[in-house]
Amino acid sequence: MMVGLSVTVVVGVSYRWAGQSLVWYDEVAAIQLAWLTYYGAAYASLKGAHIGVPSMIKAFPPTIRQYLFFLSKIVIYAFYGLLAYYGTIVIIVIQGETLTTLEWVSQSFVQSVIPVCAVLILISETLYLKTDYANVMGDKA
Repeated sequence: MMVGLSVTVVVGVSYRWAGQSLVWYDEVAAIQLAWLTYYGAAYASLKGAHIGVPSMIKAFPPTIRQYLFFLSKIVIYAFYGLLAYYGTIVIIVIQGETLTTLEWVSQSFVQSVIPVCAVLILISETLYLKTDYANVMGDKA
């Protein structure tokens, strides 16, 4: 994805510098950047490289640590569950709409990244649940 975005930007800038601007370049590059961000976040979550502050939670006694761990997981699941739900609603609402410059590309396809990545992150969080719990509680995973 990053290589594709780089190629798109270099080609777009080259054409603009030559005085022959591509009409689709700006819209496609913005979409590629959004997709790179969403899928990158899902990949980071799959690798367990999501943002966290376990050292702050480890400063509390084990009972409070356990409570904070489960509270944080509830917030994460609720947020990404809502993101998947409302992302799906957005796809349904914009059905039939297309990109401004590339009329053969549907907006539903472009926006599908939102619920898809939300579900991927939910799956990743579930896969790392036991490891994260052991890490927070100080046990070995």
